[in-house]
Amino acid sequence: MKSRIEKIKSLSGSWMESYFFPPASESEISEYEKSNNIIIPKSYKEFLMLTNGARIFGSDMCSYGVSGDINHYLNYDFTNGSVPEELLILGDYNDTHICYDHHDDIYVLYRDEKYECIKEECVIFDDFCEVLDFVIDVVDEEDE
Repeated sequence: MKSRIEKIKSLSGSWMESYFFPPASESEISEYEKSNNIIIPKSYKEFLMLTNGARIFGSDMCSYGVSGDINHYLNYDFTNGSVPEELLILGDYNDTHICYDHHDDIYVLYRDEKYECIKEECVIFDDFCEVLDFVIDVVDEEDE
């Protein structure tokens, strides 16, 4: 996870600056889970312990945190309620939500449609590292 954050920092140019918030503590994460009745997946907890949210590549991607002075907290829905309950909102990427589907233990890029109808069409990842790799690859391709 740490190497991916360093890679993102190395790719950040003037138009695609990235900002990483100070890390969250295990107790802050645990308290957020308890007070919001959610379970944060392991790889996203690892990310939070390195950075409690981030604005990545000029805010093309935002990851949400659990405490402190951050833009948005986990489960922030910029569409005002169109994201199904089985999805935990971890951030956004362009015009999609970055979510964790706790039923299937996968990460998805979700647009505002009936999830059960489009689930097979969503971009799917096994862990949050793969989400970061996807975004890094997009920027790498743009630079070529």
